[in-house]
Amino acid sequence: MSENPHVDPRQGFGASPQGSQGHQGPGQAPPPMPGQAPPPVPPQAPNAPSAWSQPVPPGNPGGPGDSGPPGGRRVWLIGGAAALAVAVIVGVVVVTSGDDDKGDTAASKPPSAPGGAAKPKAPSVGKSFTKVPKGCELIKASTIEKIAPGGNKCTPGLMDKKDLPTMITRMPRWEPNDYGGPYQSLTVSLTVSAGVKGQYDLKKKTALSDLSGLRKVEGSKPVSGLGEEAVVVSTIDAQGGSLAVSEVVVREGNAALAVDFTYSRESSDTTRKQAEDAAVAAARDVLASMS
Repeated sequence: MSENPHVDPRQGFGASPQGSQGHQGPGQAPPPMPGQAPPPVPPQAPNAPSAWSQPVPPGNPGGPGDSGPPGGRRVWLIGGAAALAVAVIVGVVVVTSGDDDKGDTAASKPPSAPGGAAKPKAPSVGKSFTKVPKGCELIKASTIEKIAPGGNKCTPGLMDKKDLPTMITRMPRWEPNDYGGPYQSLTVSLTVSAGVKGQYDLKKKTALSDLSGLRKVEGSKPVSGLGEEAVVVSTIDAQGGSLAVSEVVVREGNAALAVDFTYSRESSDTTRKQAEDAAVAAARDVLASMS
């Protein structure tokens, strides 16, 4: 007979065949006896990390002719520079508007809260416009007649009838039917798209610009009770000061607009206050016309 003691398979090699059940290590469950179920797994400590509870890193988801008013050359000089600024704005909007529809990337998402729950996004503020009338219908005819008598000749902008899937633009312009009276005009630059805060800032920056020395800013102030934020800026023609412009820039929900009222200081008795009020009244009409 062999001198080696019989090894109990429950104890393993190298263990004492007797008394082993009373010397388990700390936190170790005793081995099951034949015919018994395995002992339960000791519960984890509270808040212990688990491979199933760890947050999963987010992945990447899918115009007038030569018979213009006095100072007409300066009108078109300023108008050309302003049109260039508007073209820059539209170009930036077209380039950036496509990004608004893309899903958030991992870099743009806010850090996850403890436990893997993402922080809730801040609720949107303001209106979300989806229906915008044609450019020449943004301002009531009665408003035009009140703030710019005789200025009922409206020319729509190039993009007024070409709405994009992610952006709507309107750039109409009102001018007098003839130049028998004081020169004055009204222009609207409207953009409706997601994330217009940057577009509002750009329109505001353009309004406060001297357009490379073509005009001089006389003053600016915020406008209360108009949109979520609004400012009115008054400028004059730097080449003699015969032309003046009062422009109001407004942001409301997913819309950003600029309305400028231009008038001749030589042939018109319009005051700066009246011009500012005219631009604000026109801006109110624009916001009221959308839904």
